Amino acid sequence: MRWAIRLIISILLFSSPAQSNHLTCCKDHPELAYLLSPRGPVRFTYDVRHETFFSRTLGKEKDFFLILPQIERDQGYKFPLLVLLHGYNFYRNGWKFRVCDPERNNEIMCKWGEEQYHWLLLEDIALIHQAMADPCNTTYGELEANLRERFEELKAHGGLLQGDYSPREIARSIVRENLNPTGSPTDPFTPVYPMVLLLPDGDNSFYMDENEGRTLFPPTVSRESCDRFHPNECFKYSLIPFRYMKPGALGRYETYLLALIRFLRSSSPYKDHLMGEVAVGIGGISMGGLGAMNLGLKYRSLFGSISSQSGLLDIELITDKLMLKMVIPEFIEVFGRLKPLAPYFQSSLDAEYLRKNNPIRRFEALGITSLPPWMYFDYGANEGFEKITRGNQNLEKLLHTRSHEIPRQTSNGKASHNYQFWRSRVANVLLHHSRFFEDYLGNCRGHWGKNPCNEGLFCYSK
Repeated sequence: MRWAIRLIISILLFSSPAQSNHLTCCKDHPELAYLLSPRGPVRFTYDVRHETFFSRTLGKEKDFFLILPQIERDQGYKFPLLVLLHGYNFYRNGWKFRVCDPERNNEIMCKWGEEQYHWLLLEDIALIHQAMADPCNTTYGELEANLRERFEELKAHGGLLQGDYSPREIARSIVRENLNPTGSPTDPFTPVYPMVLLLPDGDNSFYMDENEGRTLFPPTVSRESCDRFHPNECFKYSLIPFRYMKPGALGRYETYLLALIRFLRSSSPYKDHLMGEVAVGIGGISMGGLGAMNLGLKYRSLFGSISSQSGLLDIELITDKLMLKMVIPEFIEVFGRLKPLAPYFQSSLDAEYLRKNNPIRRFEALGITSLPPWMYFDYGANEGFEKITRGNQNLEKLLHTRSHEIPRQTSNGKASHNYQFWRSRVANVLLHHSRFFEDYLGNCRGHWGKNPCNEGLFCYSK
């Protein structure tokens, strides 16, 4: 009964005529149905909102998700905002499939959980965040058991991919192998600070403004969400057959992302429940790790905490234009000039633009020579992308810090560049941002809410 009361209260607090929880993109995805509108009896509920935002910068409507914290009642509570950036979309750039048909493009995005769906469907961020913030979980053993139960229910609703680990293995990996690897299940666990999570759509933009200032590249006349476009707008970029770039794959995405955050905090139906300056964290995986580091360091007055998982942290290591033209052509267009239907050597990279937007260079420019408490990064022992490993190692040397390489474990995707590895470290990322918010906000500033477990009080800030 408690979950039903929580759901009703949460809807009353955050509801607004301007919001929309109607999925226009992945209507039939089982995990989305479970998260947004579960059918039949469920033990756990998640306040996940699917929204759209018309970006004047891009001239296009973009989808995004919000994950709201579970609350007991409307007492004017405010929460920090954590922005989580997804990685590069290999499937939607035509790497394995042609994406010139909008319906096929949408099908690929939904099947493989790319773009704004990645954190939600592959890292399972809603489940992990709610378990981590649940005041009923007071020991690491209770947290692991709660996560196992949540993933068991998710699996029963068709939410785990075929070939994934079992719920027990996933929970063990998150807690016993990563969050508390040297401790005991009876060790006390302090729930993380409740946060609003923003999952935006960054396409293949590297979360930067394209070098030549293009609004969208390739351009698209469709202003609709779900990345709608006309088939003839699909952009052939290579002499090799079937190499196409999805319309609107990149553009002025740094400007767009900052505008989206401003909208949420100043004009959206959620603005009264978001905290002010510095109570914003940013994190990302792979391409998103680059974006989080780059934006977080560039806008230190906005982003209080930063995290990167398998991030591309030294982009000046990437100089092989043949590889770029064949595998990630957007990189050339963002940081230089892509010459379509021409040999790779006719495309160019702007060395100055690379230096300007290189996270390693930003650390140097800011004079940061040791790992600050608001910074977190890690990478896998078997990334499979040598430039990612070297970039993270270069950052370790610059910051005079220990190795942040995570070894292969029982259930962490072989510590490779994949969602199973990133999911195994999600709790560590959430804990990092939570600790920053707690330090910055002064342990809730004395505002407390009722603990639904009747075991005392827990914290929500006003």
